[in-house]
Amino acid sequence: PALGYEGNYGNMGILGVCDWNPYGMFYNFSGFLGYMVLAHYLTKYPLAWSWKKTLSITIPFFLIGFAVTFFGFLETQKHFPGQYSKLEVLWYFSGINVFLMTFAIFTIVSRLRIKAGPVLSKVAALTFGVYLCHFFFVQCSYDFVNFIGLGGLPSAVKIPLMACLASAVSAALVWLLSLNRWTRKSIM
Repeated sequence: PALGYEGNYGNMGILGVCDWNPYGMFYNFSGFLGYMVLAHYLTKYPLAWSWKKTLSITIPFFLIGFAVTFFGFLETQKHFPGQYSKLEVLWYFSGINVFLMTFAIFTIVSRLRIKAGPVLSKVAALTFGVYLCHFFFVQCSYDFVNFIGLGGLPSAVKIPLMACLASAVSAALVWLLSLNRWTRKSIM
């Protein structure tokens, strides 16, 4: 790793730094850790806001973050077509637009009171493993959708279809791994 490896389209990087990953091998510990701290903070010290105040703050936060991401991506694509290192900047978890959307979702979810049941508890126990492996299956679902001839579908249909496929396959794999006492330890 100290010598780097081939990144996207031959870009070399030290310790895993490449176009899509400016954080190198510490990708999951850089900005994501901040969101884990945010989630912990909102759980331990919940905001004492009414639902009206919560929604009046979080909905505009989310819409602003989404608008910056969506329209910024379209604008970047117009000016830098095919330059993926520039296109993905708006998706970085360290951007203020992503923070605004994440804060809004975390705040709303932290206010929800969902009664735990056996099925929900089982699904919740698998979520870390699904998080760890889903990225691989996103690309596989893209390939599968195109392979079976659905590549011509509108993006508004293809993206949810691929998300459902990737989530289902990830959950199935993690569930299978959870049945073995040795592999269970690495995903739960």
